[in-house]
Amino acid sequence: MSLKSERRGIHVDQSELLCKKGCGYYGNPAWQGFCSKCWREEYHKARQKQIQEDWELAERLQREEEEAFASSQSSQGAQSLTFSKFEEKKTNEKTRKVTTVKKFFSASSRVGSKKGGEQDVF
Repeated sequence: MSLKSERRGIHVDQSELLCKKGCGYYGNPAWQGFCSKCWREEYHKARQKQIQEDWELAERLQREEEEAFASSQSSQGAQSLTFSKFEEKKTNEKTRKVTTVKKFFSASSRVGSKKGGEQDVF
């Protein structure tokens, strides 16, 4: 065995530890190589940029929605006509069901249902 002292482990150069922005502080891999001060600045810039992009997207979507609403208002006359026909049909169907149910329970239907002397057996 040799008595040479060998360095084991990872050798990192001093320049690799410094902040990416070159401010003189030490960076951190968790902050993508920035020091805490520069990380806050970069994070704040990125956050402001994202907020601005989101705001622009929201405004664009709002305009598109308003345009779609305006165009739907022009065609609303045809839609309301179709809807009124639907309501009329639904009302007619409901009254027909009610009259059918009333026929089952009316006195004349009970008398006519017993044909030729049939009797209920209990």
